[in-house]
Amino acid sequence: MSTIRLRIEIDWTMGGQFGLMALLDIVRTRVVTHAPDDSVVAAVDSMREEAVSCVVIVDDGRPTGIVSDRAIALQIGGDRDPADLALRDVPAGDVDPVDADIGVYELLEHMANRGVRRVPVVDDGGLAGIVSISDLVILLGMELQHVANVLRTDAPAYERSPSDLYE
Repeated sequence: MSTIRLRIEIDWTMGGQFGLMALLDIVRTRVVTHAPDDSVVAAVDSMREEAVSCVVIVDDGRPTGIVSDRAIALQIGGDRDPADLALRDVPAGDVDPVDADIGVYELLEHMANRGVRRVPVVDDGGLAGIVSISDLVILLGMELQHVANVLRTDAPAYERSPSDLYE
């Protein structure tokens, strides 16, 4: 049995920028933040208003923790009244922010090594934004579309739409 090796080199300048993109190009700058002493109810209200699933705990402008909607839901079950809970009473995920000047590949490695879905991004020590695994999946999908467009241009056999292939 023989093995065929195929090497594809893609010119990322043809639209895709995933490998060259700086983190600040994709970071969400509107971050729901609260102090550790803020109430869980206030945090939930903020998350609902902004349609996000976590709040970044900040102290003096620096991220010190991340509390997810799931962590809050697990704390308010049973006999605990959410009005009596401060964010400091909810287990916060360890926060290991990344510097704004790292690349996307470094960010992916950082997230994988720590098993996290969200990472605060800091610039000069202060919170600059947040990036989630969903943001990266969307970005990767856009990059794959760029690759498909390049291949479609160079290989007419792939001019069919994906729906044509699966009918």
